[in-house]
Amino acid sequence: MTSTIFSTALNPTPAIPVVYKERTAMQNIDPKQLARELLTTDQYKCFSQLIGKESAWRSVNNPTSSAAGVGQLLEDTYRNLGMRHPQSRVSQTIAALAYIGRKYGSGGPCAAWKHWRHQKQKTGYGWY
Repeated sequence: MTSTIFSTALNPTPAIPVVYKERTAMQNIDPKQLARELLTTDQYKCFSQLIGKESAWRSVNNPTSSAAGVGQLLEDTYRNLGMRHPQSRVSQTIAALAYIGRKYGSGGPCAAWKHWRHQKQKTGYGWY
């Protein structure tokens, strides 16, 4: 079964403005909506809070480290996931979810969010 997000992005209706048609399929997908479809409601809430603190869902670069993207993953982390730093916020979201899955297993985004809050309280900096 194909997700409605992917169906919409890959098979746009003809009435879409020309500007929309010029965008790549990945640019037509909303990373928040993708996360909502991939996660349970509780896990999405945790993931959304975590990403909200890390980047506010923007593709940003940290000026003091190699952390980049919506999940603020380090360059080495992207490499360990078999990726170069992706430009697409959707790819960055998928990378953040893959990293969380590897590190926190079945605890998923809620375990990552709990760790982030603990680190913030302990060190003044949140990181997962």
